[in-house]
Parts: sequence; C-alpha cells; structure tokens
Amino acid sequence: MRRRRNDYRSWEELSRQERRRGLAILGVAGAGAVVAVYLVVGGGGTQAEAGAAVPPTIDVNSQLATWYAGTAGIRDEITTSVSAVRTDIQAADGTALKPACAQLGQAVDRIAGLGVPPVAAAGRTWTDGAAAYAQAVTACGNLFDGTAQPPPVLLQRTTDALNTADGHWTRLAAQIGAPAQIIDAAG
Repeated sequence: MRRRRNDYRSWEELSRQERRRGLAILGVAGAGAVVAVYLVVGGGGTQAEAGAAVPPTIDVNSQLATWYAGTAGIRDEITTSVSAVRTDIQAADGTALKPACAQLGQAVDRIAGLGVPPVAAAGRTWTDGAAAYAQAVTACGNLFDGTAQPPPVLLQRTTDALNTADGHWTRLAAQIGAPAQIIDAAG
C-alpha cells in the first residue's frame, strides 16, 4: 500500500497493478514461512526414527467381536421377550401380552448401558434396532393405556416395529460376521 500524507488506502482504493504486487508479496512471504517451518521442524514426515518402537495396531474386528459377545445376555433376553410378545399377539391373549410387553420394555431399557460398537456403521445399526424395539414397546403399551387407536392398528404397529428391529439386529450380526439370533416371527 502506498502512503499518502500519513493515511493509508483501503484494498478497494488500490489499483489493479498495486493489488497484484501486494498479492505477489504476500505469496512470497507465505511460501517463505512454509519453507522456514519445514526447515525448523524437519521434513521427516511419517518416517520413524531408528530404534523407535513400532506403534501398536488396533484390531477393530476383535474389539467389535468382544463388544458383541458382551451384549449376548441382553440379546438373548430380547429374543425371548420378542418371542413371547409375538406369541401373545397371535393368540390374541391380552392378559399375557401386557406383562410380555413390560418384560420387553425392561430389557430395552438396559440396552443403553451396553454402549455402542466401536465401528460407526455397526453402531448405527445397533441403535436403530434398539430404537425400533423401543417403538414396539411403546405401541404395545398403548394397547393398555387408553390410547384412542383401535387395537388392530396398535398390534400392527407393534409387529412392524419388532420386524424392523429384528431386521436391524440381523444385519448387525451379518456386519460383524456372527450368527444371527433367530426370532420366531410366526410365534
């Protein structure tokens, strides 16, 4: 920028040639700063120094398998509860369905304490399945709380949510390479 009687011009007031010259100066200064940092810090990049310990590798598949094995108890409990809910829906046994839905709800409440898998895609599948099981519990509970929906609609919502949840968790087992837990859809 050119000085005129102790006041400075703004960028907009500079001519095209003055702007180009200013940008060239800034570019050279920036490149110089990068080279200086490179020379001071060193350009070793990712090369390890001789004698340095090899960094440990993370076996994500092993962590995922360990996490999945840790969820076996709740998955078994949910499988049993879902089977009872499906059986009671098919039998149109409302007196047995209410406690079966409550049992499923208790199992679903414990899912959050298990955490999520160490792999993002598996985590989404796990939480989507858990959310669908929670929707099934809500729809089933609506049968007994005075919700103004016809029972066949609520029963269908419960069944649909169970099917969705089962599908998510079956996909999760496939992602992990574990055998899927069979939930008898026929009851």
